[in-house]
Formats: sequence, structure tokens, C-alpha cells
Amino acid sequence: MYIHKKKCHPFFFLFCYRLAPKSVKDLEQFVKDFYEGLPSTAVICISLLGHAYTSLLQELLLYPSSIHACMLLSRLNSENQPIVLLLPLDSVSEEVSEDAAPNDENARACQELRQRMNSGKRWHCPWGSTVVDIVAPAFKVILEENFMTSSGCPLEDTKSTRSLWWMIRKKVDHQLGKLLSNLEDSWLGPWRHVLLGDCLDCESLNKEHKKLVQDLKSKCGMVDVNESYLKLVLGAAKFGIEETCLSKQCLQKGCYIGMLEHHTEENCGSNGGNNVSASASRLIREAVNEIHWEDTIFREPIILVLDLDVQMLPWESMPILRQQEVYRMPSVGSISMMRSRYHELVPLIDPSDAFYLLNPSGDLKSTQAEFENWFRDQNFEGRAGTMPTAEELATALKSHDLYLYLGHGSGEQYLSIDEIQRLEKCAATMLMGCSSGSLRLSGCYVPRGVSLSYIRAGSPVTVANLWEVTDKDIDRFGKAVLNAWLRERTDLADCSECNQPMKESGAIKMRRGRKVDSKKKLASSNLVETTDKGSLKNVREHRPTIGSFVGRARDTCTLPFLNGAAPVCYGVPTGIIRKRQL
Repeated sequence: MYIHKKKCHPFFFLFCYRLAPKSVKDLEQFVKDFYEGLPSTAVICISLLGHAYTSLLQELLLYPSSIHACMLLSRLNSENQPIVLLLPLDSVSEEVSEDAAPNDENARACQELRQRMNSGKRWHCPWGSTVVDIVAPAFKVILEENFMTSSGCPLEDTKSTRSLWWMIRKKVDHQLGKLLSNLEDSWLGPWRHVLLGDCLDCESLNKEHKKLVQDLKSKCGMVDVNESYLKLVLGAAKFGIEETCLSKQCLQKGCYIGMLEHHTEENCGSNGGNNVSASASRLIREAVNEIHWEDTIFREPIILVLDLDVQMLPWESMPILRQQEVYRMPSVGSISMMRSRYHELVPLIDPSDAFYLLNPSGDLKSTQAEFENWFRDQNFEGRAGTMPTAEELATALKSHDLYLYLGHGSGEQYLSIDEIQRLEKCAATMLMGCSSGSLRLSGCYVPRGVSLSYIRAGSPVTVANLWEVTDKDIDRFGKAVLNAWLRERTDLADCSECNQPMKESGAIKMRRGRKVDSKKKLASSNLVETTDKGSLKNVREHRPTIGSFVGRARDTCTLPFLNGAAPVCYGVPTGIIRKRQL
């Protein structure tokens, strides 16, 4: 197929292709360039290998026939050795259970209410069919139940009906939370800590890690220690360390191939010689006991790169990640492109420089009542209760730092995907409509979704919903996030360290990254604050970034999983600034 490059958005090639070297002799440089293009923030790539891949792995690794898929998990960044895990997956087959016993009056009433709601619209699965439907079949059932109870036919507004409706919703919310907990236990088990961000500013951890590496090499003869994995284990010690995580195979460089604990060695192949020595295990546990932990552990953010088969799952709401700052990007290449776009600096936005599109369809009266006056009090620009033109929205996205959409869907009906992708620069976005962050799959083709279009247009971060949500709960979430962003902006005025202008000849340190020249041209973005002398203001490591407030706001929802787990952050860590002219 011939593609005319001048007619394609530059991000098109980034998302569709990975360019390999022309010859084997160029491979070393290719790999070197790949790792140098990574951020210092941990990038965690997750793929599910099913069908033919599973059959091949069963044959090569002697996995039992009950294994339906394997997870390939890679943890990458520019500063540490990669960590690669291949884990066989048990099927988490727990289905959505029926309501109590047949003679229970509430159960029968709930079942009747379900049937009435099911007579309305039908749910269309955006991903069609993937291996997730085999290893986690309950997830699709839960989302269908969520759709039926949030978007079904209108019901009479009586006290008994509202009570039954809430009973159903809370039950499904509990089932989703339990499923996510079961997925973490079954799929990741003792390896769950690999998803955590690195610990920040923990001198005790750094000291014990350095000493432990030296002891393992000198006292145990472990020359090829995977130092980055070892530090990750120590940093997650509060969650407990299982012996499985202390095997020679995972403490040394290379790919760790996991086995299912409930299968015997005869079924899973020999694991002989993989046990770490008693002295090494003792040294590791002594190091854990020597680490002095603060009451609050601050961690780096992580960026998830999820393949097509797992991107629909709310990984951010698994127990281990519920309080972790998490972003999503469609590929490792897209992260490198984003870093290049911002010249390896952290993108910055002022949340007070916002444009809102509130209830453009005119039928979300409660949402408009909740936000309209509040937006005016914040001096935001925007529209409420009326539909904008595409030109008006395009101009707003290019001239503001933040775009807020509170309406039905993703807002694609007011500005199309193609029009978004033609933008040369784009504000950070918050899309609070149903399924605004859902990706539509069409076979082997690149997934499509409005959230990805904003990222391709240059938006540093987009907060959007993976599935259908109800208005009052998602309004609470949205207001909690916005309030937190605005409070952080206000707090910057009282931070003496943040208000120290940098010397013009100095360098700016990317948040938890390497230094770059402060004089690089930044005209391509309107999202960066400058001082009076034209040099950039520093982003201090102690200041939280946009995504950290999203996780904290989930629990403001009455249904913390059905509604609270739906919002996710696409993009990269993005800082908050206070523009002097506002």
C-alpha cells in the first residue's frame, strides 16, 4: 500500500510502524538508540500471548494444557537494566452471580428490574473478541451489566425502583472490584510489585541496595546481579517478599520464565538449580529489615504500554496500582516522540487557562447546574448548553492549556477525529463522557479512539473513561480532580523553591530525567511557562504531576469501581504551573 507522507499526520507512522535496521550489523546501534530514547520513568509493556503462541509455549516449556494464555511483561527505562517476565495465566472464570435465593423477594424484584432494563439498548463490545474473553470472561459480562443498568430504558422514579437499582449497581461494582483483585492475585501473584514506580528520595533504600549488591557479588559469587530488579524488590518490601521472587533466575539478567505454583515440577518442567543460596536470601532479608521507611512512600509515575488484547482492562484500579500514578501510551515509540516534541522536558499546563464545553446537547441539566457557575467563578472560557462550531473548538484547543468536555460520549460529534489530528498543537484534555477513552478495534488494524487522536495532536495528557458512567458520580470525580489541580496551582505561589527562576545559562532537569539545554527552541508548544528573561522555569521533583490526582479522586465516587475505575490517563507525566499573566 502506498501512503503519501505529506497527507498524513506525522504521528500516523509512529503508531503504525516500528522501523528495523537494514542489516544485522546495525542492530547494536538500533538497540542502543532505542534505550537512549526511553524516559527515566518506568515504561511497563504488557502483552497477552494466546492461541498459537500458547500452544508453542506449552510445547517448549512443558506447561499443562490448562494454560490458555501467557503474559509477557517488560519493564524498561533509560537508567536501569530491563526486567522481562513471561508468566502463564490461570483463567479467572468467576462469573457475575445471581441475586441470592429464588425465594428472596429482593432477588426476584432485582431480576425483574434487570429484564425491563435489558429490553432497551444493546451493548456493543468495542474490542470484539480477544484472549481476555478466555482468561477473564467475567469482565465482559460485568461491562454489559454496567451498560444495561446505566444506559437502559427509562424507569419509573419511585422509592422502591431506586432502591432496587442501587442494589444492582452496588453488587456489580463489588464484583468488578473483586475481579480486579482476583486478576492481580492469579495473573501477577508475587510479581505484582513489578508494576510499581521506583521509590523517590529514600536514602535508606539507596544505601542498603548499594551494600546488598556488593555483598551478593563478594560473599555469594553472584557476579551478574540484576541491580534494577533487586532495588525494585527492596522498594516493595512493605508488600512482602515471596521466595519465588528471590530465585537466581530473576536476580540475574535475562528473562524470568514463571511457573504456576499449583502445578508440580513434573508438569511444569524441572526448576532445579534455580533456588538462590541460603546466604543470598539471608542477605536480602537483612537488607529489607535495615531499611527505614517513612509513613508515606513517594513513587515515580509509570507509563503502561498495553497491547490490543489487554488495553480495555482497568489496570490502574488493581489493588497494587490504586494509589500509583499511572499513564497510558499506545507504543514505546509514541513516548519517544512525545519526549522529542517537548525537547525532553516535562510538559507543563496551567489548569486556570481552560476552555470548557458543558452539556452541549442540552439534556444533562444536573451536570450543567453543578459546573456552570463554578466554571465562571474560575474565569474559565467556554460554552454551556449550546453546541459549538468545529472551528471554535479547534481554536480553543490550540490556544488554551486545558480543554474540559462534560457531555455525552467523547465530543467527537463536535470535532471529528480527523480534525483533531490535523491540529499542530493541542491542550491537555479531560473528557468525562461515556466511553470517551474506549478504543475501537478492527481486526489487525491500529485501534481508533478520540483519546489517541488528542495524544497524536500533541496533547500531553488526556483523562477519559474506558466505559459507560453515570453523571452524578463522574461529576464528583471530575470536580475532585479539577479542584486538586487548581489547589496545586495555588500552592505553587507559596513554594519558595518553585519560585526561584533559573539562570539563563543553566540547564533544566526533566522531572526525574536527564539535563538538557534550556535554550532549545520551544515555539511548537504553548504549554510551557517562561520567566521574564525567557528561560524556562524548573519543574521541581517534589511537586505532584497531573496523573497523581486522578487516582486519589476515584474514591470520591459512590461506586469506586464501576464509575471510579473508568477514568484513565493517556499521555505522559505533566506538571502544573502558574502563569504570571493569569
